[in-house]
Amino acid sequence: MTFVNIQLEEIEIKANAIQFLEPGEGYIKSFEESRIAIIPAGLEQTTSYMQGTARGPAAILAASSQVELYDEELDDEPVELGIFTLDELEFGDKTQEQSLALIGSAFKTCMDAGKFTVTLGGEHSVTIPIIHDLKNRFSDLVVLSFDAHGDLRITYHGELSHACVMRRISDMDVPLYVIGVRSVCREEVEFVRSNSKVEVLFDYQRAERKFEVADLLKWGKHVYVTVDLDAFDPAEMPSVGTPEPGGLRWREFFAIFKEVCENFKIVGFDIMELMPREGQERADFYSAKLIYKMLGYMRRAGQF
Repeated sequence: MTFVNIQLEEIEIKANAIQFLEPGEGYIKSFEESRIAIIPAGLEQTTSYMQGTARGPAAILAASSQVELYDEELDDEPVELGIFTLDELEFGDKTQEQSLALIGSAFKTCMDAGKFTVTLGGEHSVTIPIIHDLKNRFSDLVVLSFDAHGDLRITYHGELSHACVMRRISDMDVPLYVIGVRSVCREEVEFVRSNSKVEVLFDYQRAERKFEVADLLKWGKHVYVTVDLDAFDPAEMPSVGTPEPGGLRWREFFAIFKEVCENFKIVGFDIMELMPREGQERADFYSAKLIYKMLGYMRRAGQF
């Protein structure tokens, strides 16, 4: 991949003016003390339908202040771990390759500091430099993707398009399991059939075929979870750039995520492709609570 050859930039850790959850006094606030770091990466250079994912991270952060810190299901306040939100990455006139290198730099900085890192997109290509970093840290890395689309094309208006992100990850020889796909081209299906390290649980199959822990265990124990919000039913998640009928519901997602938490070491996750819309702020809140609930499930499973 082209961006790999670009020198990673040194980044300075700066606090975002809007911190995730805005927890107030009495909670950990510094980067040094926080267990979790959040990187807002509103990259939007290859979107192919509706525009607006660049505003996704800011919308999630703004909505997060309305999320209750206490989780009644878990009887816990995961915010106690310390959650530090970095200043939003600025891409300006950078090329796609340079932008991905900047994301890689930010992610590496957080990981080297010992932080569990959550990344907010932005288009799904944001995930590419993250996996490039993690594959050098964990020899048995597996990527679990939730997505309405295969994202396995060889190219789509360029090799680093959001529509090619899973193909680029597969090119790194990282095993890949995708859940919720309901829009895919023939080229992608043929690729899946011919590749022993790529599996797809199509949306139409979910009534008869369930996610099994063994599906991932055969590859490794370290799992990175990437969530394209169009994986969810648009009745629940309307604010995405490429919506598709059908999809996951909240409880269905967490039934799977709970199993992953209990059986694997999660090494990071991201939330991608929120496209904020006026009058649909519920989607921003949905995204913020999704992140907090994921962290809560991880804490209950002893991941932190």
